[in-house]
Amino acid sequence: MMRILDGARIIVSVSILQLLPLIIVAVGEDTKNLSSPWLRTVIINPRATGCWNRPWICHEGKFPPRIKKLCCRNQCVDVTSDVYNCGLCGIRCPFTWKCCRGICINTNINPFHCGQCEHKCPRGSFCAYGMCGYAQPLPPFPFPPKPPKPPFPFPPKPPKPPFPFPPKPPFLPKASPAMATS
Repeated sequence: MMRILDGARIIVSVSILQLLPLIIVAVGEDTKNLSSPWLRTVIINPRATGCWNRPWICHEGKFPPRIKKLCCRNQCVDVTSDVYNCGLCGIRCPFTWKCCRGICINTNINPFHCGQCEHKCPRGSFCAYGMCGYAQPLPPFPFPPKPPKPPFPFPPKPPKPPFPFPPKPPFLPKASPAMATS
């Protein structure tokens, strides 16, 4: 018996909820009998929703706005990070790309935006699959590598000249006294 009553209560509550929109429409049609002029105005001309007629509401009362929001398809959208409205309304980033500061960026390979916006890879490593230094060999130990040693002695000495230096003049035979008297 209790189950039948519970079922009856559910049917009655469902039927009242189904009739509720009809009751509201019936009240809305009879606006002449309303006592309040404000209520008459609201029912006849309800306030517009969205931002098409009021794009300034996207600035959230701040000027200049902290986040750049535009009215896109009657909704306030942050165009600095929305992949469907990147930079301007309707500019869509390709699949797996992200909108960083209003520019579509491939965060899988960009070393300045690796994996997410504004994530920089350390110097010398590259970005692959959104990870810095993915499958990159380890740096030499200790890091950074020491510079090569200069040749010993430093600075290098100039090459030695041939021995004897300066070379002696070629040998000339001495003149004999007989040759001198003739």
